[in-house]
Order: sequence, then structure tokens, then C-alpha cells
Amino acid sequence: IDKHRFQVHTGCDPDKHRIVTEVFEEGLYLYGKKQSYSLRKQEYETPSEVYLKSIVSDLHQATLDELEVIFRAHEKLKEKNDFLSHYRLGKVFLSKNFYTEAIENFERAIEIRSEYIRAYKLLGLTYLKAGAHDRAIKTYQKALALQPDFPDLINGLGIIHTHIGNYEQARNFFQQALKINPDFIESYFNLGVILFLATLSENPNEEIVIPVRIIRTLKELKQLESYQGSYWQQLFDDTFLVLEQKNKESIVHSLKELQLRLASKEDDIVTAMDFFFIKFMYGGKGLKDEEMAYYEQKIRQEADKHEGYADYWNELGTLHLIQCRDYFLRAMNEIGEAVKLNPKYEEANHSLELMKNSKKGFLILLRAILK
Repeated sequence: IDKHRFQVHTGCDPDKHRIVTEVFEEGLYLYGKKQSYSLRKQEYETPSEVYLKSIVSDLHQATLDELEVIFRAHEKLKEKNDFLSHYRLGKVFLSKNFYTEAIENFERAIEIRSEYIRAYKLLGLTYLKAGAHDRAIKTYQKALALQPDFPDLINGLGIIHTHIGNYEQARNFFQQALKINPDFIESYFNLGVILFLATLSENPNEEIVIPVRIIRTLKELKQLESYQGSYWQQLFDDTFLVLEQKNKESIVHSLKELQLRLASKEDDIVTAMDFFFIKFMYGGKGLKDEEMAYYEQKIRQEADKHEGYADYWNELGTLHLIQCRDYFLRAMNEIGEAVKLNPKYEEANHSLELMKNSKKGFLILLRAILK
């Protein structure tokens, strides 16, 4: 697809009742998905091979379709001036580690709307993950030129410098962010991380000692209302577990990964909705009822990660509005059939007339919200 050649492996783990699919390019792992499945009563002991092959095949095909949809949308969007669609598609590509395509879409979103700070934030983090550290720094500096006192951007610059080993510069940025927002617990956590990393670099052979600041701020973060979902609680618990094991490489990786997730927590919301939006707008064909239901279920499953954020509920409401549009058009056709069968059916004629008068306004509303 689009100069890429992918290998997609999908299989079943019957002991854990789950299907796993993994996507590779030239032997390099890109991303994977796990999906649990339930067994029918008669299959508790020995599920049939036909049943297992069927559900594995479904997930495998869905993964192939997903790749085709996002790259098809990537081509279609190149000539469009829709900053939000580029931003959404960039998020989808980033979630699957397609850094080149993610960067192209975030940059296009910024080109169309230069003041769109959220695109700058994720573009900078994408550059960081891709190893383009200078570009990551320049991206955040451009965003800061637009909003000089935005603590999230200053904190983000600190994270970039942390990841490339510039601990003194990182500390200055975190302290600057805390001057603007003294309650910025994530920056307190980041200060603890650079204290630990700087100590490790100066004394690589000494016994690992986790700074008290890291433990304390992790506990405070775990208590915040916005992190009460099971996703974040599990992430914090996993981090505590890694810290207890005293493995230097694992600890460094875990702390840096947590920094990135905390930095993008508000911009990394609802990738299932982003993919649904891209498929709905640029997938090339309408969505069936079962697909609508599938994406609603996927978005609801993300509640544990995002229910503390207004964006999550806005996205879920948008999905339901799209479903309303489909039911509205279907209802018009069905009531129209009633009128065809009985042209003198007064109630059906009245309903159809009211719906025709409302149709244009409803579709204009939906289009305005989606754009």
C-alpha cells in the first residue's frame, strides 16, 4: 500500500481466549491488537477449529481493511484544506507508529490552521519518537511563540530535553512550567525523573535509588480525578512494579514512556473515534449498522482511559449524531414507502413533509460539527 509492503500475522491463543494480530514492515514490528472472545457453552472444553478460524479471520481482515482505509484517506486528504481531518488522521498514524505519515498530516494541519496548538504538540512528540530531536524542539518553540505562557508546551520541551539527555535544560523548563502553574503535578514528576536520570549518568555503577519525589508524585497523580479510569490506574501500578524490581534499563524505559503518555493525555484521546471519523468521511463507502455498533463499542471501551476528559464525551456524542443521521434518512425512506402504498395516509404524509423540511437543516448541522 502506497510504497509500503506489510506483513500481517493473526493467530489465536486458546488458553487466554484471545486473538492477537501483529503488523510488520520489512521485519520491523509496527503495532498489534488483542481481542478477547467468548465461548459458546458447548465449546468450553474444546472450541471447534471452524469457530476459531472464523473469528481469527475476521480480525485479520479487519486489520487489512484498516490499513487500506487510512492510506486511502491519506491520499484523498493531500489536496484538502481540512485541518481537523489531517489532525485526526495524524493521530491514527501516530498510534500505529507510522511516523512519516503522521508528521505529514500534523504539518498539513498546521499549514492550514497555524494557531492549532494541539497539532504542534503531537507533531513535536512524533518527531521525538522518530529520533528527529532538533525538529521536535523547533516545533515546540514555534508553538510557544504563539502561546508563550502555556505550561503544557514548556513542560513538553522539558520532556524532549530529558529524552536526549539535556538534563539541565530540562530542569529549567520544568521549573518554568511550575512557576506558571504551581499545581502542575506532572512537571513535579518530571523533575523527579531528571534528578534520577542525572544521578544515573554521573554514577552508573552505584545502586539504584528511586528519588522520593518520583514515588510521591506518582501517588499524587494516581489520586487525581482525571486518572481514575482503570487504564491509568493499571499504568501507574505497572510503573510502581517496575520501580520495585531495580532493573535500570526497565526503570528508565518505563519512566520515559510514562512521561510521553502524560504529556499527550489530552491529545491522545479516542483514537477509535478518529479512525471511525476517517472511515466515515473518506473510507469510500458507507458504514453498515454492525460497523456503527462496533465503533460505538470500541469508543465506550476507551472510557476507562478518557472518561475524565470533556473531549471523550464530545466524540461519543458526535458518533451518536452520525447514527441519528442514518436513522433519520432511513426513517424518511420507510415513511415514504408508507405514502407510496397509501397516498391518502394522512399521518404518514404529515410526518414525511415535516422530515423533508428538517432534512437540510439536520445535514447542515452534522456537516458543520464534523468539519
